Amino acid sequence: MAESSSQDKTEQPTAERLRKARQEGQVPESQELYSGLTVMVLTIVLALTCGSLTQTMISQIREGVSFRLSAPMGQEGVHHLMFVKAGQALLAMAPVAIAAMGISVLGGILAGGWTFAPGRLKLRLETLNPMTGLKNLFSSRSVVQLVTSVVKVVVIGLVSWNYLRDQMPVLSTMMWMQPWQILNQTGLLLLGVMTRIAISLLVIAGADLLYQRWSHRRKLRMTKQEVKEETKQHEQGAEVKSRIRAIQMATSRRRIVQDVPTADAVIVNPTHVAVALRYEAGAMNAPVVVAKGADLMCERIKQVAREHHIPIVQKPALARMIFDTVKTGQPIPQTLFVAVAEVLAMIYRLRAQRRLLPR
Repeated sequence: MAESSSQDKTEQPTAERLRKARQEGQVPESQELYSGLTVMVLTIVLALTCGSLTQTMISQIREGVSFRLSAPMGQEGVHHLMFVKAGQALLAMAPVAIAAMGISVLGGILAGGWTFAPGRLKLRLETLNPMTGLKNLFSSRSVVQLVTSVVKVVVIGLVSWNYLRDQMPVLSTMMWMQPWQILNQTGLLLLGVMTRIAISLLVIAGADLLYQRWSHRRKLRMTKQEVKEETKQHEQGAEVKSRIRAIQMATSRRRIVQDVPTADAVIVNPTHVAVALRYEAGAMNAPVVVAKGADLMCERIKQVAREHHIPIVQKPALARMIFDTVKTGQPIPQTLFVAVAEVLAMIYRLRAQRRLLPR
């Protein structure tokens, strides 16, 4: 009993657990959010495009009723006419179709954030198991969906009834209206009903989204042992990374001791970065960066340079440029030839002057 209780998932999911679940496509999903957004967006789109849609429908009806042929129409003519009419219908309904596609993306982003998980596209044969279907049918999720559906039906019925009851005086006068007035008034009534239904569905969707997020985190809860193992793995990973960095630093120090003495000059910034350059006339096309470092490595490079009497030149902009753009062991780019050549020329002149001085 004690062993069973110790395995209860009572701990909240860690950030790593949530990240892995998101990579696998396990994010909160709310069907009610899709429904609410669909009704709201389609209501807005229809409200904005109802004028043009109405005119298109009227013109198509008039054209169809008064259609006259000046000559017999063959099979190709009929096909062409059907193709043209289908294109006009698709063009008229394009805003609604685009809005519907946008809702499918927006709903997913609002529910679980932006997630790309190709693994979710795999065919899972276990979902075809009838026993799995029966188990899901009587799960807590199904109960919540059933209760939500009942609440939606009741809310939509009450909202629609209350609105239409208030509009009874208008409905009673429609029998004396002109056809175009009846069409206009019917559109306004439908817009009013759809707007109220959309707002009600969005309220239900908000409550469902909160529940789905809570249920998602509850499903990902961990046992205390799982939390300990994940923490241990994280600490071990940090320790391994620390060892790797220490090995890299030791390797860099050894390379500095070996390579800096071969340099002709060290350009510094003056305490943040240092770059050691070597150039052999005739053997190299351009000076080569034999070592570089920042902060503590910079101080180490300057120390080794002083021990081996290598000139240290303060050129802050040039040092930073070489440090940021050139890797160790690579020649400097052509754009820096002139600046580096001036430094090396100055050093060569100083060396030549020292040789000419009497001892």
